[in-house]
Amino acid sequence: MYATRAPLSPLLGVALMMTLTALAWGVTRPADDAGPAGPVCIKPPQPVDPLTAYRFDSPAGPIAAQTDADGKLWCWGQAVKQGEGMVFKPSPWPKDNPSAGVTVTQVKEGLIEVKIDGQPFTEFHWGEDEIKPYLWPVIGPTGSPVTRAYPMKDIEGERKDHPHHRSIWSAWGDVRTSDLSKPGTNYWAQAKNPKDQDRQVVRKIVRTASGPVFGQIVADIDWVSRTGQGEFSEVRTYTFYRGDDDNRLIDVRNVFAFDDGDVMFADTKEAGVLSLRIATSMDEITLDRKPGKGRITNSRGETGGGDKPGNCWGRPADWCDYTGPVEGKTIGIAVFDKPGNPGHPPRWHIRDYGLFAVNNYGLKDFPDGKGKNGSHLFKKDEHQAFDYRIVIHKGDAQAARVADQYKLYADNPTAKIK
Repeated sequence: MYATRAPLSPLLGVALMMTLTALAWGVTRPADDAGPAGPVCIKPPQPVDPLTAYRFDSPAGPIAAQTDADGKLWCWGQAVKQGEGMVFKPSPWPKDNPSAGVTVTQVKEGLIEVKIDGQPFTEFHWGEDEIKPYLWPVIGPTGSPVTRAYPMKDIEGERKDHPHHRSIWSAWGDVRTSDLSKPGTNYWAQAKNPKDQDRQVVRKIVRTASGPVFGQIVADIDWVSRTGQGEFSEVRTYTFYRGDDDNRLIDVRNVFAFDDGDVMFADTKEAGVLSLRIATSMDEITLDRKPGKGRITNSRGETGGGDKPGNCWGRPADWCDYTGPVEGKTIGIAVFDKPGNPGHPPRWHIRDYGLFAVNNYGLKDFPDGKGKNGSHLFKKDEHQAFDYRIVIHKGDAQAARVADQYKLYADNPTAKIK
């Protein structure tokens, strides 16, 4: 980056030349083709105030920018041709419309609401009666819910199985801390007797943030066995982007800390550091198990949730997409695994009945996994981060340019500041 002589902290009167380079999308497309819109991260040459919003006056009109807790600038980048530059003149973002952008509000203990331009987007649930925290409902760009309501709410026509599948959540089905040769605690399933339940306990909401580009929830979570033994801790961050008329994005970051001893994430298909249960209408099969209108695809061109060759279930892939009808309109949900995550590209526990989970350590239960063991032992005092992106989009994977969206995520556009 090229730094100006004036410090960027005031950001007044400083001209920024942002040039999205060909590297942002892997130079596989024609030179005159524009990449998809999405979050663009800028590392300023001088420190700027964290968690602050700015306005960029560009030839295309005003564009919002916002800093995260690390002082990185983010904006929602519109489609820009390779090598094309735009001059932005920053100024403080006006506060005359407090509902614009993403607002994150804790309305009571155990419930945080997330709205986009004043309209409901999702809610973060936790509390003594919950076995794990989760996001629900999740409203897509057409205004309709895109994840299943059961078991939080009974809705006619929904599939009512697997009550531990709660909209968007994180879990692992075999965590071992003492005898590593035997199955351990199960944070995936729901026990019949609450006394036998292993739980994720939200100890503290570290931070919430609202702004014109994104909102954020940061939570401290302890993974606690049924005996009351804390096995490890987690800092979970949800970043909710305002998006545009066609897309809603959620970045999920799980940072696990193994401060109390060695912990094994054992190889099991019943797991997903990021897990979703999509709306029943999007499933590949109907309630009576006939072919439905949903369609699963992945980054390797495979389709379907079965375990036959050419299907997506249990296969390694950079991303998977689940597309289907929601209240008469075609909606898709794509999940991206970040390069650098353990086990990348991961296996996908993705089913025709609507389960959609990223499994970074599963091998033995999946196709071609016989005799393999993906278990991973974390040593005491280790830390491990996992990063994912959820893209909720109009249309199918091809229309939404999911493959290009993944390239945008895997290799974020660079910005030159002159």
